[in-house]
Amino acid sequence: MEQLTLQCSEWGLDLDPLCLPLLASYAESLANYSLANVIGTKDVEQIISEHILDSLSCLKVSRLGIAGSLVDVGTGGGLPGVPLAIARPALSVTLLEAAEKKARFLEEVNTQLELKNVKVLQVRAEDLGRMSEYRHTFDLATARALAALPVVVEYCAPLVRLGGQIVSMKASLHEDELLAGVGASKQLGAHLKDILEVKYRASLPQKERRLVVFDKVADTSSRFPRKVGMAKKRPLGAL
Repeated sequence: MEQLTLQCSEWGLDLDPLCLPLLASYAESLANYSLANVIGTKDVEQIISEHILDSLSCLKVSRLGIAGSLVDVGTGGGLPGVPLAIARPALSVTLLEAAEKKARFLEEVNTQLELKNVKVLQVRAEDLGRMSEYRHTFDLATARALAALPVVVEYCAPLVRLGGQIVSMKASLHEDELLAGVGASKQLGAHLKDILEVKYRASLPQKERRLVVFDKVADTSSRFPRKVGMAKKRPLGAL
């Protein structure tokens, strides 16, 4: 956990030492869960240095410091939502996961860690985006390694309120994907705000990582999100 603390400090992030045992316990849960493939590795140190730290890099987005609510779309094993909920206990975090086995894991983790600020929803993003109680309500939406940028924006934009933000965590980002994402965002009431490069200490595994941030500048048309599967089958903004 020392490297995690040092990296967060280097990023200028204030990480309460009291959250470190919870992050470590979460890493153990990811490594040891056997009822579903919630993460690709069972090595606890690798989970901490590559996945949990990666999730905490979202705190570099300044809006996260003042946000009251966040939805993590396609959260899988809870990344980045669970680490963000642990690091910012005043933030209300909704973990959105369609797969039943992964959602069950998230419920178990939530109970085990006693996270009072976390809610798990086993629903598809396309369906949640059409539910009035969730549409245009969240301050932030995050998505980690979920899909191509136009798909991420279509999943997230209907859930985010006017003035909120979408944060898409990307590794490689080719120009054509970025241009398509920008094109899609114009149809969804969003606007590209920034692309933040994430740099790691020399002692940590090096990988390409960036945070693509969109501002929500207008309400999303009632036409979106489209029915299940359409965002991937016929992505908006395609060149």
